[in-house]
Amino acid sequence: MTVSSKLAALGVVVAIAAIAAYALLLRVAIVRNHPEGYVVAFALATALAALAVARARARRWPAWLALGLTSLLLAGGAWFNFVAARVPDTPTVLRVGERPPDFTLSDAAGRDVSLSEYRGKKPVVIVFYRGYW
Repeated sequence: MTVSSKLAALGVVVAIAAIAAYALLLRVAIVRNHPEGYVVAFALATALAALAVARARARRWPAWLALGLTSLLLAGGAWFNFVAARVPDTPTVLRVGERPPDFTLSDAAGRDVSLSEYRGKKPVVIVFYRGYW
């Protein structure tokens, strides 16, 4: 096995390991909240495959195949992470001191609570927290 083939295989292994590690560690908050790690791993895999293409003298197709796969994963992972999975920017419609519209939400115990029930009686603080999934 040539050095070029080894580099191409290593690039593919790094890319597949990044996918597997992200899938297995999805429940870990730091991995779930910072998916840039797998994009960096895809970039490393692409660099290894590009090095394999540069070093190949004969039988270049394995190196080109590895470069194509890792480049596709890099582009797809970067697009998903930085474009598709972004939280959309929403403008704030309420200004400080403005009266909010009435709404009904469930409280921590699951009971429906309306803002109008508290209007004029006591101050209301609304806290939205991210659930566990």
